[in-house]
Amino acid sequence: MNMCLFWDFDGTLGKRKNENFSSWSFAILEAIKQRFSDTKIELDDVRPMTRQGFPWHEPEKEHTHLHTPDLWWEHIRKLFIQIYLALDFTKEQGIELAHLAQSIYLDFKGWELFDDTIPALTNLQSKGWKHVIISNHVPELRSIVSHLGLDSLVSDIFNSAEIGYEKPNSEIYKRAILKHGNSKTHWMIGDNVIADVIGAEENGIQSILIRNRDKRAKHQFDDLYELQEFLKENSK
Repeated sequence: MNMCLFWDFDGTLGKRKNENFSSWSFAILEAIKQRFSDTKIELDDVRPMTRQGFPWHEPEKEHTHLHTPDLWWEHIRKLFIQIYLALDFTKEQGIELAHLAQSIYLDFKGWELFDDTIPALTNLQSKGWKHVIISNHVPELRSIVSHLGLDSLVSDIFNSAEIGYEKPNSEIYKRAILKHGNSKTHWMIGDNVIADVIGAEENGIQSILIRNRDKRAKHQFDDLYELQEFLKENSK
């Protein structure tokens, strides 16, 4: 039986350390703190500015023109610079801070897995489940996944920064389905009800909301241990 689990990454399998998933806001602020140690700017000042403009905020559009890491990051740094300008930094400071924020975000030491990720994925793999990541992420996601020790557990990765389509856009799901099929034994698992749950279901994939709660999700669990039990019962 071909049993496949499509996984979101950020907020589902892994996360940035010590900043409650606000990865972009944290990186933008941390750059300021490193360059201007006496800053009065706080995370709440930055967060609202990261809620628009990024590729995943316009999933209905294709972003295939950002087809290399350099082009993708050039686009993101422009957004960073706009945020720094809005925080009253000069353009020159904004450019410097944007590059620094990028390096902070890509520091692999800043990433970690949830405690239940490896035990759950290992157990599920032993039961015959194949693990595939479908994520809206940076071009370096494969390196982050490898650094965190998931190479032996994850069979494939569909990354929006490589494909040019962000969840819940059907195109990213279609690519995964084309390669790995779609059946009653396939599930999409993620922490975002729009991108991971509704987006998957609109493409004929059963879905599960994890580490979050929303009445729009038929199946939802607080951790991967609860999820394991559900999949055990629903794969017979």
